[in-house]
Amino acid sequence: RAAGRLLKDNGIELDHVFTSVLKRANFTTNMALNTAEQHFVPVTKSWRLNERHYGALQGFNKDTAYEELGIDQELVMEMRRSYSTRPPVMEDDHPYWHGNDRRYKYLSKDQLERSRAESLKDAADRILPFYRSQIIPSLRAGNKCLIVSHANTIRTLIKHIDNISDEDIKGMSIPTGIPLLYRLDRNMRPVDPNIELEFRFMIEPKGFTWATSRQHGFHGVYLGDLERLQEIQKKRDATNRDWQRIILRNIARQLDEVVGGSAPGDVGGTGVMEIRQLYFHIHSKMKSKELGNMLLLVRMKNHLEELMVGRKQKYLTMEGFETILTKLHLDAEGHVVEPFVDMNDEVGREQRAKEYGEMLALDLEEECLIK
Repeated sequence: RAAGRLLKDNGIELDHVFTSVLKRANFTTNMALNTAEQHFVPVTKSWRLNERHYGALQGFNKDTAYEELGIDQELVMEMRRSYSTRPPVMEDDHPYWHGNDRRYKYLSKDQLERSRAESLKDAADRILPFYRSQIIPSLRAGNKCLIVSHANTIRTLIKHIDNISDEDIKGMSIPTGIPLLYRLDRNMRPVDPNIELEFRFMIEPKGFTWATSRQHGFHGVYLGDLERLQEIQKKRDATNRDWQRIILRNIARQLDEVVGGSAPGDVGGTGVMEIRQLYFHIHSKMKSKELGNMLLLVRMKNHLEELMVGRKQKYLTMEGFETILTKLHLDAEGHVVEPFVDMNDEVGREQRAKEYGEMLALDLEEECLIK
C-alpha cells in the first residue's frame, strides 16, 4: 500500500506489471495497484521472477539455521552473501519441496532439478532470460513497466542494468515497499538521474539516489521516505558487522584449537593465542577480494599490529580477544555512512551542469573522430 501511494503521489502511470508466482509478491502487486488506482493494468506472472531458492535452508530462520541444520555459521553467511556459493540442495522430503506444486508443472525435469538450490549466479541465469524476452520487448513498445518481485531478483536486475560487478552488488540493500525508478534510453541503458534528466531530458529529478553506490554505476532513484531508507541501510550495516564478527571469532577459535589440541584426542584449546599467528591468519583471510575491506577485520588487524609493535605484547587470551572484538564492534556502530542524496538538492546543481557540459564535449569529440 505504501508503494502504491508513492506511485500515485509521484504521478507514475503504469502500462504493464511483471511479478513472480509467489503469494507475497502477488498480494503486494494487487495492493499496490489498488492503492495507486491502477487495478486495471495487465499483470504477467512468471516463476522466473521468484526469489532465489535457498535449498535445504528454505523455511529456516536465517540467524538460527546453522544450529538447526548443523552447518558452520560462517558458511551460512557466505551462502547468503556470496555470488556463486550454493546452499545444500532441497530433497523431496523437505516440507517446502515445490516439485508437486501445480504452479511449477510446466518446468522441465532439468529446470526442476536446478531449482533445488540456487546461488545468486544461478538465480541470475533463471531471471535474465525472462527480462530479455518479456520485459525488454514491453519497454521497447513504449510501456511503463513495474516489476514486483523479491530482494535477490531485484538485485540481479540492478546488476544487469547497471553492469555492476559481482563483488559490488553484494553490498547493495534492497528496501522493501519503496519503488526504485529507472529511466532507460533507446539501447536499454540507464539514464543518469544526476545529469541527463535535468539537462538533456529537462525532467525534474525526484526521490533519492544511493550516493555510496554511484561509484559502482548505480543509476536507480528511490521514491519515498528518507528516514526509512536510512533505517534499512543501518540494519544492513549491522548485519555485515555481525558477519565480520563471526569470521573473526572463527579465526580465533580455530587457531586456539590448533595450538591447544595437539595431543591425540584433545578437542579443546588452551585459551591463549600468539598474537603474531592471529595477525597472519586474519591477514591471510583478508587476501580475498570479498573480505579485504571489511571494517572490523581491518580494525582488528590494525589493533593486533599495535599490540605487537607498540606494546611488545606476544600473547592474547580468548577472553581478551572477545573484549577487543566487542569494543571494535561497538565503535563501528557509530561509523554509519549517510548514503542517500535528495535529487531535489540544489547545492550540487552547478557541479552537475559542469559535468553535463563535459559529457557533451566528449560526445561531440567522439562524433568528430567517428566521422
